[in-house]
Amino acid sequence: MNSHCMSLQMERAVRSCSRWFCCFCSISTGVFGSIDVLCNRVVLLLLLRLSTVALWFQVSYAQQPGGVVVGYYQNNGLCNADVEGIVTGIVSQATQADPTMPAGLLRLMFHDCWVEGCDGSILLDPSASNPNPEKTANPSATLRGFNVIDQAKSALEAVCPQTVSCADIVALAARDAVTGLNSGGLELDMPTGRLDGLVSSAAEATALIVSPQSTAQQLIQQFEQRGFSQDEMITLSGAHTIGQAHCNQVIGRLYNFPGSANGVDPTLDPTYAAQLQAQCPANNPDPSSGVDLDPITPFVMDNNYYRNGVSNRAVLASDTAIFQNFQTQFTSNLNSNDEPLWEQEFGDALVHLASLDLKSGNNGEIRVNCRMLNASNK
Repeated sequence: MNSHCMSLQMERAVRSCSRWFCCFCSISTGVFGSIDVLCNRVVLLLLLRLSTVALWFQVSYAQQPGGVVVGYYQNNGLCNADVEGIVTGIVSQATQADPTMPAGLLRLMFHDCWVEGCDGSILLDPSASNPNPEKTANPSATLRGFNVIDQAKSALEAVCPQTVSCADIVALAARDAVTGLNSGGLELDMPTGRLDGLVSSAAEATALIVSPQSTAQQLIQQFEQRGFSQDEMITLSGAHTIGQAHCNQVIGRLYNFPGSANGVDPTLDPTYAAQLQAQCPANNPDPSSGVDLDPITPFVMDNNYYRNGVSNRAVLASDTAIFQNFQTQFTSNLNSNDEPLWEQEFGDALVHLASLDLKSGNNGEIRVNCRMLNASNK
Protein backbone atom coordinates (compact mmCIF):
# COMPACT_ATOMS: atom_id res chain seq x y z
CA MET A 1 0.00 0.00 0.00
CA ASN A 2 1.51 3.38 -0.98
CA SER A 3 1.64 6.36 1.36
CA HIS A 4 -1.04 8.27 -0.51
CA CYS A 5 -3.53 5.42 -0.10
CA MET A 6 -2.64 5.16 3.58
CA SER A 7 -3.28 8.87 3.98
CA LEU A 8 -6.67 8.63 2.30
CA GLN A 9 -7.68 5.68 4.47
CA MET A 10 -6.57 7.53 7.59
CA GLU A 11 -8.55 10.59 6.48
CA ARG A 12 -11.69 8.53 5.94
CA ALA A 13 -11.29 6.94 9.37
CA VAL A 14 -10.91 10.38 10.93
CA ARG A 15 -14.00 11.66 9.19
CA SER A 16 -16.04 8.58 10.10
CA CYS A 17 -15.03 8.98 13.73
CA SER A 18 -16.04 12.65 13.66
CA ARG A 19 -19.48 11.82 12.30
CA TRP A 20 -20.09 9.40 15.17
CA PHE A 21 -19.14 12.12 17.65
CA CYS A 22 -21.36 14.59 15.80
CA CYS A 23 -24.32 12.20 16.01
CA PHE A 24 -23.70 11.64 19.73
CA CYS A 25 -23.51 15.38 20.34
CA SER A 26 -26.73 16.06 18.47
CA ILE A 27 -28.56 13.41 20.50
CA SER A 28 -27.01 14.51 23.77
CA THR A 29 -28.03 18.13 23.22
CA GLY A 30 -31.67 17.20 23.52
CA VAL A 31 -31.00 15.51 26.85
CA PHE A 32 -28.30 17.59 28.45
CA GLY A 33 -28.73 20.94 26.73
CA SER A 34 -25.41 22.84 26.87
CA ILE A 35 -23.30 19.75 26.15
CA ASP A 36 -23.56 20.66 22.44
CA VAL A 37 -20.90 23.37 22.70
CA LEU A 38 -18.54 21.06 24.57
CA CYS A 39 -19.07 18.26 22.06
CA ASN A 40 -18.34 20.50 19.11
CA ARG A 41 -15.05 21.50 20.69
CA VAL A 42 -14.15 17.88 21.39
CA VAL A 43 -14.92 16.89 17.80
CA LEU A 44 -12.86 19.74 16.36
CA LEU A 45 -9.93 18.94 18.63
CA LEU A 46 -10.15 15.25 17.71
CA LEU A 47 -10.10 16.04 14.02
CA LEU A 48 -7.14 18.36 14.29
CA ARG A 49 -5.17 15.81 16.31
CA LEU A 50 -5.94 12.90 14.00
CA SER A 51 -5.34 15.00 10.89
CA THR A 52 -1.83 15.66 12.20
CA VAL A 53 -1.32 11.92 12.64
CA ALA A 54 -2.58 11.35 9.09
CA LEU A 55 0.14 13.65 7.77
CA TRP A 56 2.79 11.32 9.19
CA PHE A 57 1.57 8.60 6.84
CA GLN A 58 1.65 10.84 3.79
CA VAL A 59 5.37 11.06 3.05
CA SER A 60 4.92 11.53 -0.70
CA TYR A 61 2.51 10.66 -3.47
CA ALA A 62 5.00 8.23 -5.00
CA GLN A 63 3.50 5.83 -7.55
CA GLN A 64 -0.14 6.43 -8.42
CA PRO A 65 -2.80 4.26 -10.12
CA GLY A 66 -2.24 3.69 -13.83
CA GLY A 67 1.54 4.14 -13.64
CA VAL A 68 1.51 7.93 -13.31
CA VAL A 69 4.11 9.47 -11.03
CA VAL A 70 5.12 12.95 -9.91
CA GLY A 71 7.78 14.33 -12.26
CA TYR A 72 7.18 11.64 -14.90
CA TYR A 73 8.74 13.51 -17.83
CA GLN A 74 11.76 14.78 -15.93
CA ASN A 75 12.45 11.57 -14.03
CA ASN A 76 12.33 9.44 -17.17
CA GLY A 77 14.41 11.81 -19.30
CA LEU A 78 11.63 12.13 -21.85
CA CYS A 79 11.98 15.86 -22.42
CA ASN A 80 14.90 18.16 -21.79
CA ALA A 81 12.56 21.13 -21.50
CA ASP A 82 10.67 22.01 -18.29
CA VAL A 83 7.34 20.42 -19.19
CA GLU A 84 5.47 21.51 -16.08
CA GLY A 85 7.04 24.96 -16.12
CA ILE A 86 5.84 25.53 -19.69
CA VAL A 87 2.26 24.69 -18.71
CA THR A 88 2.49 26.87 -15.60
CA GLY A 89 3.72 29.83 -17.64
CA ILE A 90 0.90 29.57 -20.17
CA VAL A 91 -1.75 29.20 -17.44
CA SER A 92 -0.29 32.25 -15.69
CA GLN A 93 -0.49 34.32 -18.87
CA ALA A 94 -4.07 33.20 -19.49
CA THR A 95 -5.03 34.10 -15.93
CA GLN A 96 -3.53 37.56 -16.24
CA ALA A 97 -5.55 38.12 -19.41
CA ASP A 98 -8.75 36.65 -17.93
CA PRO A 99 -9.02 36.24 -14.13
CA THR A 100 -11.97 33.86 -14.58
CA MET A 101 -9.90 31.36 -16.59
CA PRO A 102 -8.66 29.29 -13.60
CA ALA A 103 -12.23 28.31 -12.76
CA GLY A 104 -12.70 27.26 -16.37
CA LEU A 105 -9.58 25.10 -16.35
CA LEU A 106 -10.55 23.42 -13.08
CA ARG A 107 -14.02 22.67 -14.42
CA LEU A 108 -12.51 21.37 -17.65
CA MET A 109 -10.53 18.77 -15.70
CA PHE A 110 -13.59 17.69 -13.75
CA HIS A 111 -15.56 17.12 -16.95
CA ASP A 112 -12.64 15.31 -18.55
CA CYS A 113 -12.02 12.96 -15.62
CA TRP A 114 -15.66 12.31 -14.74
CA VAL A 115 -16.44 10.88 -18.18
CA GLU A 116 -14.17 8.14 -19.57
CA GLY A 117 -11.49 9.02 -17.01
CA CYS A 118 -8.65 11.56 -17.19
CA ASP A 119 -7.76 10.99 -20.82
CA GLY A 120 -8.34 14.27 -22.68
CA SER A 121 -11.58 12.94 -24.18
CA ILE A 122 -13.31 16.26 -23.46
CA LEU A 123 -10.90 17.97 -25.89
CA LEU A 124 -11.88 16.05 -29.03
CA ASP A 125 -13.75 18.00 -31.70
CA PRO A 126 -16.58 16.46 -33.74
CA SER A 127 -15.31 14.42 -36.68
CA ALA A 128 -16.68 12.28 -39.48
CA SER A 129 -16.05 9.16 -37.42
CA ASN A 130 -17.41 10.70 -34.19
CA PRO A 131 -19.84 13.58 -34.77
CA ASN A 132 -20.94 13.66 -31.11
CA PRO A 133 -17.97 13.72 -28.72
CA GLU A 134 -18.24 14.87 -25.08
CA LYS A 135 -17.61 18.46 -26.08
CA THR A 136 -20.99 18.60 -27.86
CA ALA A 137 -23.05 17.46 -24.83
CA ASN A 138 -25.35 19.98 -23.13
CA PRO A 139 -23.37 19.94 -19.83
CA SER A 140 -20.24 20.83 -21.85
CA ALA A 141 -21.79 23.84 -23.59
CA THR A 142 -20.22 26.44 -21.29
CA LEU A 143 -16.81 24.79 -20.84
CA ARG A 144 -13.82 27.05 -21.40
CA GLY A 145 -10.04 26.79 -21.51
CA PHE A 146 -9.65 24.73 -24.66
CA ASN A 147 -7.46 27.44 -26.20
CA VAL A 148 -5.16 27.39 -23.16
CA ILE A 149 -4.67 23.63 -23.54
CA ASP A 150 -4.00 24.14 -27.27
CA GLN A 151 -1.35 26.78 -26.52
CA ALA A 152 0.39 24.55 -24.02
CA LYS A 153 0.30 21.59 -26.40
CA SER A 154 1.77 23.66 -29.25
CA ALA A 155 4.58 24.89 -27.01
CA LEU A 156 5.37 21.37 -25.83
CA GLU A 157 5.21 19.86 -29.32
CA ALA A 158 7.81 22.42 -30.41
CA VAL A 159 10.35 21.16 -27.86
CA CYS A 160 9.31 17.50 -27.32
CA PRO A 161 7.17 16.20 -30.20
CA GLN A 162 4.48 13.63 -29.33
CA THR A 163 5.76 13.20 -25.78
CA VAL A 164 3.39 15.02 -23.43
CA SER A 165 -0.23 13.88 -23.40
CA CYS A 166 -3.14 16.27 -23.62
CA ALA A 167 -4.60 14.55 -20.55
CA ASP A 168 -1.52 15.54 -18.54
CA ILE A 169 -1.78 19.12 -19.76
CA VAL A 170 -5.40 19.30 -18.56
CA ALA A 171 -4.39 17.97 -15.13
CA LEU A 172 -1.37 20.27 -14.80
CA ALA A 173 -3.41 23.29 -15.92
CA ALA A 174 -6.02 22.53 -13.24
CA ARG A 175 -3.26 22.22 -10.64
CA ASP A 176 -1.81 25.59 -11.65
CA ALA A 177 -5.28 27.13 -11.72
CA VAL A 178 -5.99 26.39 -8.06
CA THR A 179 -2.51 26.89 -6.62
CA GLY A 180 -2.12 30.17 -8.51
CA LEU A 181 -5.22 31.61 -6.79
CA ASN A 182 -4.33 30.33 -3.33
CA SER A 183 -2.35 32.21 -0.68
CA GLY A 184 0.14 29.35 -0.38
CA GLY A 185 -1.47 26.79 1.91
CA LEU A 186 -2.78 24.66 -0.94
CA GLU A 187 0.20 22.70 -2.21
CA LEU A 188 -0.13 19.62 -4.36
CA ASP A 189 2.06 17.46 -6.56
CA MET A 190 0.20 16.39 -9.68
CA PRO A 191 1.33 13.00 -11.01
CA THR A 192 1.85 12.76 -14.78
CA GLY A 193 2.27 10.02 -17.35
CA ARG A 194 -1.32 9.71 -18.59
CA LEU A 195 -2.28 8.60 -22.08
CA ASP A 196 -4.91 10.29 -24.24
CA GLY A 197 -8.10 8.29 -24.74
CA LEU A 198 -9.61 7.04 -27.97
CA VAL A 199 -13.30 7.26 -26.97
CA SER A 200 -15.49 10.34 -26.42
CA SER A 201 -19.28 10.28 -26.14
CA ALA A 202 -21.76 13.13 -25.72
CA ALA A 203 -24.39 10.67 -24.51
CA GLU A 204 -22.09 9.44 -21.76
CA ALA A 205 -21.29 13.01 -20.69
CA THR A 206 -24.97 13.89 -20.54
CA ALA A 207 -25.68 10.86 -18.37
CA LEU A 208 -22.77 11.25 -15.95
CA ILE A 209 -22.06 14.94 -15.37
CA VAL A 210 -23.46 16.12 -12.03
CA SER A 211 -26.46 18.45 -12.20
CA PRO A 212 -26.44 21.81 -10.33
CA GLN A 213 -29.93 20.84 -9.13
CA SER A 214 -28.82 17.58 -7.46
CA THR A 215 -29.88 16.77 -3.93
CA ALA A 216 -27.34 15.84 -1.25
CA GLN A 217 -28.29 12.17 -1.54
CA GLN A 218 -27.87 12.25 -5.31
CA LEU A 219 -24.44 13.85 -4.94
CA ILE A 220 -23.36 11.26 -2.39
CA GLN A 221 -24.49 8.43 -4.66
CA GLN A 222 -22.94 9.88 -7.82
CA PHE A 223 -19.57 10.41 -6.17
CA GLU A 224 -19.61 7.00 -4.48
CA GLN A 225 -20.20 5.39 -7.87
CA ARG A 226 -16.95 6.98 -9.05
CA GLY A 227 -15.04 5.84 -5.97
CA PHE A 228 -15.20 8.98 -3.83
CA SER A 229 -16.17 9.17 -0.19
CA GLN A 230 -18.88 11.50 1.03
CA ASP A 231 -16.26 13.77 2.55
CA GLU A 232 -14.27 13.92 -0.68
CA MET A 233 -17.45 15.03 -2.44
CA ILE A 234 -17.91 17.84 0.08
CA THR A 235 -14.25 18.77 -0.19
CA LEU A 236 -14.27 18.92 -3.99
CA SER A 237 -17.46 21.01 -3.91
CA GLY A 238 -15.25 23.71 -2.40
CA ALA A 239 -14.00 24.34 -5.94
CA HIS A 240 -17.12 26.51 -6.21
CA THR A 241 -15.25 29.15 -4.28
CA ILE A 242 -14.16 30.40 -7.71
CA GLY A 243 -16.07 30.71 -10.97
CA GLN A 244 -19.58 31.75 -11.88
CA ALA A 245 -23.04 30.27 -12.25
CA HIS A 246 -25.25 31.28 -15.15
CA CYS A 247 -28.50 33.02 -14.32
CA ASN A 248 -30.47 30.23 -15.94
CA GLN A 249 -29.05 27.90 -13.25
CA VAL A 250 -30.15 30.21 -10.42
CA ILE A 251 -33.33 31.92 -11.58
CA GLY A 252 -35.58 29.06 -10.46
CA ARG A 253 -34.57 29.80 -6.86
CA LEU A 254 -35.35 33.51 -7.16
CA TYR A 255 -38.81 33.61 -8.74
CA ASN A 256 -41.92 31.41 -8.46
CA PHE A 257 -40.19 28.93 -6.19
CA PRO A 258 -42.74 26.18 -5.33
CA GLY A 259 -44.36 26.60 -1.93
CA SER A 260 -42.73 29.96 -1.21
CA ALA A 261 -44.95 32.90 -0.23
CA ASN A 262 -42.64 35.46 -1.84
CA GLY A 263 -41.48 33.21 -4.67
CA VAL A 264 -37.91 32.92 -3.33
CA ASP A 265 -36.23 29.71 -2.18
CA PRO A 266 -36.56 29.95 1.64
CA THR A 267 -33.13 28.36 2.11
CA LEU A 268 -31.54 31.51 0.63
CA ASP A 269 -30.58 34.40 2.88
CA PRO A 270 -33.18 37.14 2.01
CA THR A 271 -30.59 39.90 1.59
CA TYR A 272 -28.45 37.71 -0.63
CA ALA A 273 -31.50 36.60 -2.64
CA ALA A 274 -32.27 40.26 -3.34
CA GLN A 275 -28.69 40.76 -4.57
CA LEU A 276 -29.04 37.79 -6.89
CA GLN A 277 -32.37 39.11 -8.19
CA ALA A 278 -30.66 42.39 -9.06
CA GLN A 279 -28.07 40.45 -11.07
CA CYS A 280 -30.57 38.02 -12.58
CA PRO A 281 -33.90 39.86 -13.09
CA ALA A 282 -36.95 37.81 -13.96
CA ASN A 283 -37.05 39.29 -17.45
CA ASN A 284 -33.31 38.92 -17.95
CA PRO A 285 -32.70 39.12 -21.70
CA ASP A 286 -29.54 37.05 -21.33
CA PRO A 287 -30.16 33.98 -19.15
CA SER A 288 -26.53 32.91 -19.63
CA SER A 289 -25.18 35.99 -17.82
CA GLY A 290 -23.37 34.98 -14.67
CA VAL A 291 -23.08 35.60 -10.94
CA ASP A 292 -20.00 34.89 -8.86
CA LEU A 293 -20.25 31.67 -6.87
CA ASP A 294 -18.37 33.48 -4.12
CA PRO A 295 -19.31 37.18 -4.01
CA ILE A 296 -16.66 37.95 -1.37
CA THR A 297 -13.40 36.64 -2.90
CA PRO A 298 -14.36 35.37 -6.37
CA PHE A 299 -10.75 35.11 -7.56
CA VAL A 300 -9.20 33.49 -4.48
CA MET A 301 -9.02 29.75 -3.85
CA ASP A 302 -10.09 29.76 -0.21
CA ASN A 303 -12.77 28.21 2.00
CA ASN A 304 -15.30 31.02 1.55
CA TYR A 305 -17.54 28.55 -0.27
CA TYR A 306 -18.21 26.94 3.12
CA ARG A 307 -18.50 30.23 4.98
CA ASN A 308 -21.07 31.38 2.45
CA GLY A 309 -22.88 28.05 2.64
CA VAL A 310 -23.34 28.05 6.40
CA SER A 311 -24.75 31.59 6.03
CA ASN A 312 -27.33 30.42 3.44
CA ARG A 313 -25.46 32.19 0.65
CA ALA A 314 -24.73 29.28 -1.68
CA VAL A 315 -25.73 30.11 -5.26
CA LEU A 316 -26.48 26.64 -6.64
CA ALA A 317 -29.25 24.44 -5.28
CA SER A 318 -26.86 21.48 -5.16
CA ASP A 319 -24.48 23.47 -2.97
CA THR A 320 -27.24 24.55 -0.62
CA ALA A 321 -28.29 20.89 -0.31
CA ILE A 322 -24.89 20.01 1.15
CA PHE A 323 -25.35 22.55 3.95
CA GLN A 324 -28.95 21.58 4.67
CA ASN A 325 -28.52 17.81 4.85
CA PHE A 326 -27.64 16.25 8.23
CA GLN A 327 -25.21 13.74 6.69
CA THR A 328 -23.12 16.41 5.00
CA GLN A 329 -23.76 19.41 7.23
CA PHE A 330 -21.09 18.74 9.85
CA THR A 331 -18.18 18.34 7.42
CA SER A 332 -19.29 21.47 5.56
CA ASN A 333 -19.36 23.43 8.81
CA LEU A 334 -15.95 22.13 9.79
CA ASN A 335 -14.45 23.23 6.46
CA SER A 336 -15.85 26.72 7.04
CA ASN A 337 -13.82 26.96 10.26
CA ASP A 338 -10.58 25.30 9.19
CA GLU A 339 -9.10 26.54 5.94
CA PRO A 340 -5.72 24.74 6.28
CA LEU A 341 -7.48 21.40 6.79
CA TRP A 342 -9.69 21.99 3.75
CA GLU A 343 -6.68 23.01 1.63
CA GLN A 344 -4.86 19.80 2.52
CA GLU A 345 -7.89 17.64 1.79
CA PHE A 346 -8.74 19.47 -1.42
CA GLY A 347 -5.25 18.80 -2.76
CA ASP A 348 -5.61 15.09 -1.95
CA ALA A 349 -9.09 14.90 -3.48
CA LEU A 350 -8.01 16.71 -6.65
CA VAL A 351 -5.17 14.23 -7.18
CA HIS A 352 -7.65 11.40 -6.59
CA LEU A 353 -9.93 12.93 -9.23
CA ALA A 354 -6.99 13.20 -11.62
CA SER A 355 -6.33 9.45 -11.30
CA LEU A 356 -9.73 8.23 -12.51
CA ASP A 357 -9.78 5.46 -15.13
CA LEU A 358 -6.34 6.10 -16.61
CA LYS A 359 -5.65 4.55 -20.00
CA SER A 360 -2.83 2.14 -20.76
CA GLY A 361 -1.45 0.15 -23.68
CA ASN A 362 -3.59 0.10 -26.79
CA ASN A 363 -6.38 1.98 -25.01
CA GLY A 364 -4.48 5.25 -25.31
CA GLU A 365 -2.01 7.34 -27.27
CA ILE A 366 -0.07 10.62 -27.15
CA ARG A 367 -2.01 12.93 -29.46
CA VAL A 368 -0.22 15.34 -31.74
CA ASN A 369 -3.28 17.59 -31.77
CA CYS A 370 -5.47 17.59 -28.65
CA ARG A 371 -8.60 18.11 -30.74
CA MET A 372 -8.30 14.96 -32.84
CA LEU A 373 -7.11 11.37 -32.66
CA ASN A 374 -3.79 10.63 -34.32
CA ALA A 375 -5.54 8.38 -36.83
CA SER A 376 -7.59 11.38 -37.97
CA ASN A 377 -4.52 13.63 -38.08
CA LYS A 378 -2.72 11.62 -40.78
